[in-house]
Amino acid sequence: MMQFRNIIGVAGGGAVFLAASAFAGISVKTVSPVPVEQDCPLSGEVDAGYASNYTCRGIVASHSLTEGDGIIPASVDLNYKLDDCNSVVGAASCTFLISGHHMAGERDFSFHNETDFLFGWKNRDGLLKNLSTTLGWNLIHGGLLGNFARYDYNATWMSDEDVYRRNTHSVIQEFYLTLDYGLPGNWFAGVTMSYAFQGMTGWWFRPHVGYQAAICSDADFVLSAGMSATSSYFDNKSLFMSNGSQAWWLKAELPVKLGAKNLSLVPFVSFNWAGEGALKANRGSDRGDKPYKNFGVVAGAGLVYFF
Repeated sequence: MMQFRNIIGVAGGGAVFLAASAFAGISVKTVSPVPVEQDCPLSGEVDAGYASNYTCRGIVASHSLTEGDGIIPASVDLNYKLDDCNSVVGAASCTFLISGHHMAGERDFSFHNETDFLFGWKNRDGLLKNLSTTLGWNLIHGGLLGNFARYDYNATWMSDEDVYRRNTHSVIQEFYLTLDYGLPGNWFAGVTMSYAFQGMTGWWFRPHVGYQAAICSDADFVLSAGMSATSSYFDNKSLFMSNGSQAWWLKAELPVKLGAKNLSLVPFVSFNWAGEGALKANRGSDRGDKPYKNFGVVAGAGLVYFF
């Protein structure tokens, strides 16, 4: 915008000068204005890696639920800067299950790879200094949330099946609000509040707090803790899940800059505990296999390219 104004100003001044010179009968040689260098408004990152377990909002799926362990996550995040405070954000991600796509080992029930699409508006420092606010829309297909949408464990029981199929698709749509606040002394905190309006209806909350410190010029250490909880998301009569705390976690990351420009390797490990809502599913299982891990250690690493 500043470049556009500069060009308009130069053009306007040049027109006045040419008019005055014409009246004076003087020949004028015009010179094009020098462009003002601007930063590209588009930025983002591309991620790909490996994790030892499929995890959904802190809940670690067991081997029996996904019929295998290990995932390959990949994502693209984009940020288009509108001005110093506002930008449009978008993201697409996919979580590929390395082995197994049958829920609880049943051939008639599929556990799909998870795909997410996000689009929203982000404001920095507008409401409060060091506060980033993102308001947007999220579409999820497959994964644990997609299976919540597709299979209902509290509806009509079928004659010879343990699960009643409610929908013909595994899609959830939700609106979300994310608040990220930078605290003094390298501390940070935030919360994401999601309201699902298709597939499932209700609220999901994910607060977190963390600390980031520089180990050296090319490596940082990041430690964060968080939890997830639902409200009016599951039916009170559900035999599968219940509202309240769903998971608690502690996560350590070690971002390391590599030789290539804007490329980093991020190894991580997280310790995840199932909350009361997820534990209800484990207690209600009539077999030895539990759908979630009461406690799970998830480790992995990802390559991140910034642009």
